Amino acid sequence: MSKTLGSLSVGAKIEVPVLSAYQSRFGSKIVFKIADKNHSGYPSNSVTLITEKIIQNMASDAKEPSNSNSDRKNYGNNRHIYSNLLQWLNSNAAAGAWYSAKHSADQAPTTKNTHVTYNPYTSWAGFLAMLDPKFVAELMETTLTVVKSSTDGGSYETFKAKMFLASTTEVGLANENNIAEGSLLALFSNDASRVAYPTAQCVNNADGYTNSGFATSKGWYWWLRTPNSSYASRVRYVYSDGSLDHDYAYIGNLGVRPLCNLKSSILVSDSPNSDGNYTVIYNSAPSAPPSITAPATCYSGQNINISCAAATDPDGDALTYCFERSYNSGAWTQVQASASRTFTEAVMKAWNTLKYRVRAKDSYGNYSAYTTSGDIAVIHNQPPVISGSNADLGTKRGDFTYQYSVTDPDGDTVNVVEKIDGKTIATKNAITLGATQTLSVSGNTFTALTNAQHTITITATDSAGNSAVRTLTFTKSIAGFVITLSTPLEANSQPTRANIKVTRDIPAGGTFKVEATNNPFDASPVWEDCTNAVVQGVAHVFTNKINTAAQYGMNIRVTVQRGDALTACWVSGIGGNFDERNSQEEQRRSFHRN
Repeated sequence: MSKTLGSLSVGAKIEVPVLSAYQSRFGSKIVFKIADKNHSGYPSNSVTLITEKIIQNMASDAKEPSNSNSDRKNYGNNRHIYSNLLQWLNSNAAAGAWYSAKHSADQAPTTKNTHVTYNPYTSWAGFLAMLDPKFVAELMETTLTVVKSSTDGGSYETFKAKMFLASTTEVGLANENNIAEGSLLALFSNDASRVAYPTAQCVNNADGYTNSGFATSKGWYWWLRTPNSSYASRVRYVYSDGSLDHDYAYIGNLGVRPLCNLKSSILVSDSPNSDGNYTVIYNSAPSAPPSITAPATCYSGQNINISCAAATDPDGDALTYCFERSYNSGAWTQVQASASRTFTEAVMKAWNTLKYRVRAKDSYGNYSAYTTSGDIAVIHNQPPVISGSNADLGTKRGDFTYQYSVTDPDGDTVNVVEKIDGKTIATKNAITLGATQTLSVSGNTFTALTNAQHTITITATDSAGNSAVRTLTFTKSIAGFVITLSTPLEANSQPTRANIKVTRDIPAGGTFKVEATNNPFDASPVWEDCTNAVVQGVAHVFTNKINTAAQYGMNIRVTVQRGDALTACWVSGIGGNFDERNSQEEQRRSFHRN
């Protein structure tokens, strides 16, 4: 169970882990108290923390031997924005690396530049480097006001910091030079509320400093950020009894109570631990969406569809996906933030290139890294449009047609290619846009197809090179077929015999039958089976002598059944010759049909 930091009362205590390398100085944790919530002038929806106790004695600023001002030369600088202490509090640098000069006369807080060598801290790591990185990551930058001394022209100035010291105004003491440095923090109401005690580690790490009043059981002095505006080197502090006092900036035996702001939505333990402290439950950011799907090209005036794969959240929080767009290599603009992992928008004619990126955000406002698409080229001439939709035309047992029309948004000239199984069956150039087109699968085109599924493609290409494709499928299923000459062969007299050749392939399991008639023009022709003669390659002698029609001739009928054949049956040609008797002579006529 957990609750939000903002739900706790002023005065509640929060413990922050100290990294193991620095626990000899600060202990295993630093305990903060809630000083206020939603404090005026601080970040919205924030909770202000201040350390419960004095965590260390340190100089506010080192003396500056090259400063032209004698006070600052000998006693340090009270202009807070140049303070060594402010710089150290906001640094996460490693040991000995946090300090850099803030002005030409600035000096580090070394042994020789602090009062009687108390607690020089130049060699320390930055304060933020010593704390739990998860806590540091949650710190909110705060804009603060601080008075300037008369040496610096008086009035006030502002600065930004994540860790900072309180002002006289904020702890309920007199405004310096009648200037309010912020407003009163709720934690402070009287002298007693301002009394602070040093931690055991603070006392033990006093760098040789001893004083009967310096003990964990007694109140001690602690720095404020406010200068004594009448001096160049004196800084205000809270006296051991909670009253106001001041001293030289280089004094190294005054204590430090840093403040900071955290989001009120941060989770903490549901109840205090055995030390009376709440612990922070850090909410982790989600992972970046593993991929983003976007086309390589798109068309102006049409929609573009973008999607991403699902991100994961270590805490199981609900996720929002934030899509951003950049066009023509310009700035990024958020275009959608929702639970949906898909995004659709119309492509504008002013866009020549596009790029999209997406990141996940959890319910606590933590963002993942971005996942970014490749470059997308915008094509301003649009492809043709073929009517209908991709479909399966079902089973076909004979010739069939398919009708469609083609339009082009730009009015370009359009050519069409029709194919079956990748083989062109028709090319139609410069078609009339919007007119009905007929694709025909008939005759030899159909006959030559196997009994199987086949694919028709209709490809329409405009004069700009843009294409559209319609894909159709059908299944040819024919168990058998009959071939008859559409027009009987003519003769001068009734044929007496015929030598018939059929070019064919009838695999095992299929059946093959050849019939012929020598009275094809009669109302009821007589068909005679001549299969054996064809198979044996010999002539068939007609037994029929009847011919009632005025005209003589011959016709042939071939019947094929696939039966159990595993491969296709086919007939590609019928030919041969026949004999007819004319007076006392016999004539032979040849024929061939494909």
